[in-house]
Amino acid sequence: MYTDVSTDPNTEATALPATDRVYEALRTAIRAGQVSPWDRLTEKSVASEFAVSRTPVRESIARLVAEGLLQRHSNGFGLVLPAPDALGGLYEARLALELQGIRRVAHGPAEYDTDLLAALSTQWQQLRADLPEPAPQMVALDEAFHCSVLEAAGEPALVSVLVHVNDRIRALRMYGYMASDRLALAAEQHLQILDLLSLQEYHDAETAMTEHIISSRHAALARALHKKPAHGFAGTAPTDTVAQWP
Repeated sequence: MYTDVSTDPNTEATALPATDRVYEALRTAIRAGQVSPWDRLTEKSVASEFAVSRTPVRESIARLVAEGLLQRHSNGFGLVLPAPDALGGLYEARLALELQGIRRVAHGPAEYDTDLLAALSTQWQQLRADLPEPAPQMVALDEAFHCSVLEAAGEPALVSVLVHVNDRIRALRMYGYMASDRLALAAEQHLQILDLLSLQEYHDAETAMTEHIISSRHAALARALHKKPAHGFAGTAPTDTVAQWP
């Protein structure tokens, strides 16, 4: 899964110690949506993938667990699956961060990076016109949109915090992108937000962003509370996904 970006002898990654190399590759893959909620990593499978001993793998996974990117399951390690009672606070934090980005432009000296907003608009217009097949990794596109809008407001510190919040809710949100209509809806809502920001209709942009995030929170909570969720929520995974590296 990660050989191309981490073990190529012509890349700088090979100059890193084994622990750092494995850690960086796994973290990048997780945040790119390449690890699904039902995937399970084991020390043996990761060590085999990177042709290293289990010691650097164990150290790398320990770092990712400490950062809240992975958690231990009965059959290995996987994405963090937040408890239903933790979702409310995580989504409140996400909403506060993203609204602060709009407010610092609307009520302060900051200005939006219009080139970045225009690039986002072009990207999502293209996605709306030619929607990709439903897939869990599509959540990475959504996360990139929200981080980029916040970045366009000129506050990198807020972006860093938003990335951390996204790490905690990513697994639940991935299930939403298994549905064919989720990306289409996200595209419409994202373009609406961008249009309002470009028109400097900041109050309406706050309203649209709030409705967008609250709807995402409701969907995530419904999945977390579902009695028979898809593989992953009960700490189980399909047998052919354990320790598999496509």
